[in-house]
Amino acid sequence: MNKTVVRLLFLGISLLVLSAAQAQTVYKYWVEFTDKEGSPYRLERPDEFLGPRALERRARQGIAVDNLDLPVNPGYLEALRQEGCRVQNRSRWLNGAVAFVDSGDMADPSILPFADRVGALPFVRSVVLCDSGSVFQPDTDFANIGGWLPDFEVDTLFGQAYYGWGYRQIAQLRGQSLHRAGFEGQGMIIGVCDCGFPGVNTIPLVEPMRREGRLLATRDFVWSEEDDVFSVHAHGTHCFALMAADAPGRYVGTAPKASYVLCRTENVMDENVLEEYNWVAAAEWLDSLGADIVTTSLGYFNYDDTTRSYTLDDLDGFTAPMSRAAGVAVSRGMLVLNSAGNDGRAFPQHLNVPADAPAVLSVGAVDSTGERATFSAHGPTATGCIKPDVMALGEQVVTATPDGYYSTGNGTSLACPVMAGMMACLWQMFPNLTPRQLCDSVRAWGSFSSIPSQLCGYGIPDFSRALLSQPVGIAQAGVDEGGVSLFPNPAPKGAKVEVSCDVTPAWVEVYDVMGRKLFHSRTEGQTTHVRLPVLPSGVYVVRVAAAEGSCRLLKLIIGGE
Repeated sequence: MNKTVVRLLFLGISLLVLSAAQAQTVYKYWVEFTDKEGSPYRLERPDEFLGPRALERRARQGIAVDNLDLPVNPGYLEALRQEGCRVQNRSRWLNGAVAFVDSGDMADPSILPFADRVGALPFVRSVVLCDSGSVFQPDTDFANIGGWLPDFEVDTLFGQAYYGWGYRQIAQLRGQSLHRAGFEGQGMIIGVCDCGFPGVNTIPLVEPMRREGRLLATRDFVWSEEDDVFSVHAHGTHCFALMAADAPGRYVGTAPKASYVLCRTENVMDENVLEEYNWVAAAEWLDSLGADIVTTSLGYFNYDDTTRSYTLDDLDGFTAPMSRAAGVAVSRGMLVLNSAGNDGRAFPQHLNVPADAPAVLSVGAVDSTGERATFSAHGPTATGCIKPDVMALGEQVVTATPDGYYSTGNGTSLACPVMAGMMACLWQMFPNLTPRQLCDSVRAWGSFSSIPSQLCGYGIPDFSRALLSQPVGIAQAGVDEGGVSLFPNPAPKGAKVEVSCDVTPAWVEVYDVMGRKLFHSRTEGQTTHVRLPVLPSGVYVVRVAAAEGSCRLLKLIIGGE
């Protein structure tokens, strides 16, 4: 994330003023290992390093636990400590660790430099200097970047008055249709990686999330595992509110009922490749917790040490550590979204990593009319891959501030969480889909799906199509799906359709193509049948939700399509 007014990913919002006291100079290395031999961890005992939800996600998607999942050999980490370093983060996917070494070790000529000592160890593949600088204790001072905006009067459920200042971005995606159908992110876990989340622990807009215990965990991968993520920079707060805000009449986000895990991976004080390894460690932690989605409004191309900067040829999805790890994250069953970057006007124009990774759903920015924002970065990648994949509102977006008010901002940083929240609702709707199937679906629903553009990818997805389209797995008419059936289907005009399910109690709802609920009933006692009212000719969605949490959607045709 470029520190020039944080221009890469969040234009138009003022930087906070940071003052910090220098503690000591340290050197920070990435140490990659040759193998995982001799590790106490075994594939036969995955519960020792992966949580129950992570294992359930793999089982649901048919993903086997393999050698990439095994943690770094703890004996190797102890050997690094014996050489006088502190292990800050480690990566099982890339099989390495970040080592912090005090400057005294480097200054004493009688001591062989750390890189030479460690590089000679038989299990070390390479030692790379990531950053040499200072360890800071941040002391943050925020400017008031927000302005007061009036509340709306809530008069229409899931209308503009309901969403308040969050309406434009969800309406552009027609995402309120999923909310109307009851999919607001319930049960989904979204991991957010950014540079800080001040105010998330206090502002009223996300109070329901805190009260209901849906802020599951936080962790700082920049300073230390114990530090407070609710500080340093508001960029994460702005992004987070676009998903998690749940204040009808004032501001409602795209996944207001989801659960969240917050990770600080970005150091706003400098720009170096160490931040990529911070993100890798965070993504692996989120994987172990069983997170469904990782959304990141950060990206990298130019570094303070220009020898580490990327070229256009490096944007192949496999060169940058962050891009490689993002691909592994998707192979573990997680959906990864990343902002495309704001260098659409730069020379040379370029994406940022990891938006170049083929498995990542990269998100560009449009204005309220659907036109591409000129700052929105685009591909193709070095391999010819079309990027960004999809677009969302990223210009003059109203978002929340750490003091509980509002501000407008521009950037693909804002478009990405808007899309991430909607993807959570979509996955909640169809939990058995894989990340690839989810991404294929939203590309198919994009405004440029038939002729994808290198500037806008597949365009702006229409999420209302989730209620009817086959790509996301709604059952074909007349098909018995998971113990739920409709008869007759298709049905002649004026017919009464019976819904049957194999569980009781169950709730039966009928929606039209705009996502409006037309009918609601509950099975009673041992009854597993509900007769629908007479419906006009058209296409409908029948939702059957069981008490234990399972849900089925079927397409109903009245009078022929």
